[in-house]
Amino acid sequence: MARIGLVGFFGWGNYGDELFHRIWELSVGQFHETRLLHDKLESPYFSRPATEVVNEVDAIIIGGGDLVIPNKISPLYWNRAWLAKPIYISGVGVPTWIKHEAPDVMERLRTFFQHPNVRYISARDVESAEWIRRKLQPKVIVEHHADLAFGSIYPPPRKFDKPTVGISLRTHRADSDPTTLLNACRQLQSEGYDILNIVMGTGRTRAADLNVAEAFPLEGQKIFETESIDEISSTIGGLDVLISNKFHGTVVATTYGVSSVVLSSTSKSRNIYRRIGRTPLLSSATDENLLDKVRLAKMPVAPDVLKAIRLEAYEGVHRVARGINEEFMVSS
Repeated sequence: MARIGLVGFFGWGNYGDELFHRIWELSVGQFHETRLLHDKLESPYFSRPATEVVNEVDAIIIGGGDLVIPNKISPLYWNRAWLAKPIYISGVGVPTWIKHEAPDVMERLRTFFQHPNVRYISARDVESAEWIRRKLQPKVIVEHHADLAFGSIYPPPRKFDKPTVGISLRTHRADSDPTTLLNACRQLQSEGYDILNIVMGTGRTRAADLNVAEAFPLEGQKIFETESIDEISSTIGGLDVLISNKFHGTVVATTYGVSSVVLSSTSKSRNIYRRIGRTPLLSSATDENLLDKVRLAKMPVAPDVLKAIRLEAYEGVHRVARGINEEFMVSS
């Protein structure tokens, strides 16, 4: 049994990142001891030198999430100390909408990705993979697959008493004009739908996003909050439609076969919706056609497409597990 260090945005309570943490614990953790490398939730993230921390593990997994940022570098994700051990970079994304590439950051990233101890690299979509190949030129093949969260196992969907439309908001969009979203929600209420404002976070993120949910001025909305990511997932799975500002709300809804209208059309949302043929559901909180898109969202996710991306993500997770098992001669 090896000791595997996990590196990512783990512990802050962001729903998608906590799903990633769970995925590594349930896959690699079947065979090895897994542990987070950081022990603080603020920079510099470690109460001891990183060179001491890395000595306590045998290999490191970095990912998933949008961790490859061309204009800033995190001492948590791309710490030079990690290069002392075998590294598996898995399911990472590049926010390709960021056009400024800081020369010092790009050089640090290239040095990291080209290091001989980097055993494996995969990206969450073809666009991120191509950016990594062109810009960072690693020595190993850069694979790509659907977001890791598509490959997870989720609890049964929650049963609601009434047809229910979920919404999810987030702190950094709290100052946007809510009028269009409000009007859409009011119309849906008049048609007999409950509106459930889902706080998609635990810990610190839960506290911040709960404030946003409570501030959303929709009379009669219900708010769902919990410290259990399984309960969040189950609630998403029981919806009729989700209107989501959070990428992994959309990912998990899609995995359950629930349609999601995307309020935050980031590159990762556009990439996956292009792939599964649902770009008409890309929207924004101020989109005057938002209600029409909610109605269109009742179109089901194609089962064959969903099966393909789920299998692909599952294989992405288990390629890492198999690679680590082979490195440490563990039968899987």
